[in-house]
Amino acid sequence: MKKIFIASIYLVLGTTGLLLTSCRSTDTESNLVSGAPTAVNFNLTGTEFSGGTATAQASVEGKGVAFTEASVQKQTVMVDPSTVIVAELSPVSGSIKSSTQASVGKAALAAVPGNALGAGIQFRVIAYNQADGSFQAFQDYTVGQQAVPMMLNVGATYTMVVYSYGTMTLPAITSGEKTSINNAQVNYDDANRDFMYYNQSNYIPVKGSNVLNITLRHKVAQITTIINSNGMGNIASVANAVLTPHYSNGTIPLSSGVMTGRSTLTAGVPLQFSNTSPTTSVAAPVFINADTGGNKTGSFSADISLGSTTVTKNLANTFKITPGYKSNLTINIEKCGAMVNGVWRTFMCHNLGAEIAADPFTPAAAIHGAKYQWGAQTGEAGRYVSQTDDQSMTSVSGWNTTMNTDNSLWGDTTKGPNDPCPSGFRLPAQTEWAAVINENTGARVGNWVFNVTTYGSAYYFSSASRPNSLMLPAAGYRPDGLILSRGKEANYWSGTTLDGINSKRLSITGFTVTADTNFNGQPRTDGLSVRCISVN
Repeated sequence: MKKIFIASIYLVLGTTGLLLTSCRSTDTESNLVSGAPTAVNFNLTGTEFSGGTATAQASVEGKGVAFTEASVQKQTVMVDPSTVIVAELSPVSGSIKSSTQASVGKAALAAVPGNALGAGIQFRVIAYNQADGSFQAFQDYTVGQQAVPMMLNVGATYTMVVYSYGTMTLPAITSGEKTSINNAQVNYDDANRDFMYYNQSNYIPVKGSNVLNITLRHKVAQITTIINSNGMGNIASVANAVLTPHYSNGTIPLSSGVMTGRSTLTAGVPLQFSNTSPTTSVAAPVFINADTGGNKTGSFSADISLGSTTVTKNLANTFKITPGYKSNLTINIEKCGAMVNGVWRTFMCHNLGAEIAADPFTPAAAIHGAKYQWGAQTGEAGRYVSQTDDQSMTSVSGWNTTMNTDNSLWGDTTKGPNDPCPSGFRLPAQTEWAAVINENTGARVGNWVFNVTTYGSAYYFSSASRPNSLMLPAAGYRPDGLILSRGKEANYWSGTTLDGINSKRLSITGFTVTADTNFNGQPRTDGLSVRCISVN
């Protein structure tokens, strides 16, 4: 990773350059251990966040446990049957390095770079006796100004602690910092949330030149929220946006830098959005003081105005908040549909019978849905199999092999009496499935090989303005109640009949995408998937 150079602290006679100034000297109050005093200079290399995934015998806090961090967290919330919000919290991408911040004997963790500390920012350096933990010395430094070194004893062993709030001032050092390192602590400051920390144990100054390299690690989570409107119109405004939970207090032990004692819960951290494009709005990054302990109890809420429509959503318990991580929370508002006869038409995002809380754009067992004979109602005995039964039974007993011969049960371009689609939707006509094929581009994902436990194959339809706006899982079909071609074929009924025995359908295989012609059809007693189109 490219190192971020901020400033170096050197006090060498005749040397010039960018220097830091000590806010106070501690020669008079230091209780130095035996040995000749020597100058220690500090090289501030930059800041970093925790990042990536690392597993070690000891964590950076020295608790003796393996450390891991999940990558992408995703949550799906339906606004209506054809509109979905997909919230995704992901670590900020970028170069990942092995952190040198962990002290000797502790495992280094992966890290991603943070912003440089600008001129005028102050940080505090404290030296503790390694043997008994007693306070030895401290000095405050200001980035961009002249500095004097800290005087420590040659051959003595120290634990060096450095911290900053990322501000141009520091509070006066307290008795709580000047006690033993085992008890030393500072308070979280909710007005200056960016607490950064560094710890180096087993530091032994030598006679002559001593330079301690410091990289400050952010210890509070930072989140940047991004809202994308995909097929929902331009983003006119985002109001009342907030992230929760957020605590206004906490105590930070200087032995670890890991905050404890969060107890005062606030209404959350408000977000200020600005548009980077008509369909994308980005909030200023915020620090949020919380630790959800690996549970998805982080929440986002906002009133989002999309043209003349306002979407008010509380995405409760959607993501984890881990202190020290830098993440993007992306809120994608998606409209499901495709071009049909020259007009963009909405479809339901899920197959009938699928789990509507599941992401409709990611292949999974949860979105395969139920199977229907042509003309059947939802739950009709012998002519319908639920998603649960479809995935647990190779063959369904009691499958009705008598044809539904009434051509009006589902209808063609109108909604028939048995049409299982909810209000505002109906079965697509065969001409509409044909238009979907002809007026949109398609792409396969998955291996498209039959297996009763294969759920990763699907077909995406995209128009010029709305990529991947309609996804059809390859859920297979059921002739005579027996599951076939799961993962290999996607077969979807239309409301269009061929004769008293067959009706028409959309068929997608690993090689072909077709809508039945006047001479092709599917036996009505076969169980196929159903995806509904809007009535207008």
